[in-house]
Amino acid sequence: MTQPRPRDDEQQPGTQPAAGQAPVGRAAVGPPPAVARPAVPTQYGAPHAQQQAAPPPPPRTLPPPPPAPQVPVANPPTGGMVIGRDPTLSAPVVQVPPPSTAAPQRTAVARQAAQAAAAAQAASVAGAQAAGLAIPEAGQEGPPGTVYDSRRPPNGGGHPLLGKLARLRIGSHTVSRSALAKLRLSSPGTGLILGADRQQRPVSVRFFRPEPTRVALVGGAWAGMLVAFRALALGARVAVITADPRTWHGFGERATGRGDRVAVFPTEQPLALAANAQQPVLLLYDLGLVGPNAPQQLGPWQTQMTVLRQLDQTGVPSIQDCNLVMLQRLGSAEAALVGGALRLPAPSTQFLQVMADDMIALVGDGSDRYIWFSQTDVERQYAGAPRR
Repeated sequence: MTQPRPRDDEQQPGTQPAAGQAPVGRAAVGPPPAVARPAVPTQYGAPHAQQQAAPPPPPRTLPPPPPAPQVPVANPPTGGMVIGRDPTLSAPVVQVPPPSTAAPQRTAVARQAAQAAAAAQAASVAGAQAAGLAIPEAGQEGPPGTVYDSRRPPNGGGHPLLGKLARLRIGSHTVSRSALAKLRLSSPGTGLILGADRQQRPVSVRFFRPEPTRVALVGGAWAGMLVAFRALALGARVAVITADPRTWHGFGERATGRGDRVAVFPTEQPLALAANAQQPVLLLYDLGLVGPNAPQQLGPWQTQMTVLRQLDQTGVPSIQDCNLVMLQRLGSAEAALVGGALRLPAPSTQFLQVMADDMIALVGDGSDRYIWFSQTDVERQYAGAPRR
């Protein structure tokens, strides 16, 4: 009977494997190779005290990192360059982190940032010098009227700054007396505010001028008191010549709290009143249907206002010989007289008859304008509600 031929990968019976070679086709059986055991202290009685592991290799010593480069940068205040100060003086030093082997990318970024900061600082210094903002050299005078003229710190101390100018700060600036003397404040001309227009904008007139001024008011005593009240707010003194002193009694004390700002006279009489731009004078005539029989001789900063409670033919001369005419709501006969005396167009004459109680028409210099008194709470308290 034919015996099966063994495979090449099977071990023939009776054949010994080569020295140091495991049997082919079978798992290697036997003790595992010797492994170095860690050293065990002898005090614990370890049986393998003699089989200690080899000492670990010495740690690798890295070379010390190079010193961090120092990049001087200026420390300008927020919002711009320090004017009048050398940016390289007393500048802080920015430390760039040393290169790290664990994070080379961060080192490269830090280096680039330092280079960019140095380049930006150099560009800013060059721009300041080109713009003429650098501090002048010793012995060189700066432009007059600036911080270059003084060596005192902004807080007023007496110690010199040793050639260094203090940083320009908001709220503190040193200028020379000659530059301070050149400062001027200008404002548009103001006057007596009589009311507001349709757009709620205040309307003012030159009620007091360096030349004599005459004004006529066709309306009630309420409007005359309101105008006088606002004239007192400008610092004026008021003299009232009236045929109805009871209406004006106590008006000055109520309006100003004093008794020397308003004087009430029951009859016409010569008055000697000094006036100036700071304290003008208002002569108010409230005589009913006519103006004054013997008008006061006016001087600079003096204004005469004639109040006509009703307008008839006898009062027409009072509105013709004046610089400004103020009109409350009129009746048909009054509107006709005003239209003829002041040469108003027909639409204006008709509108004068339908105006509201708190409206007033201003006629002067060939034009007419319609405004609202716009009383304040204080004025309403002292003069009452609008009426004629």
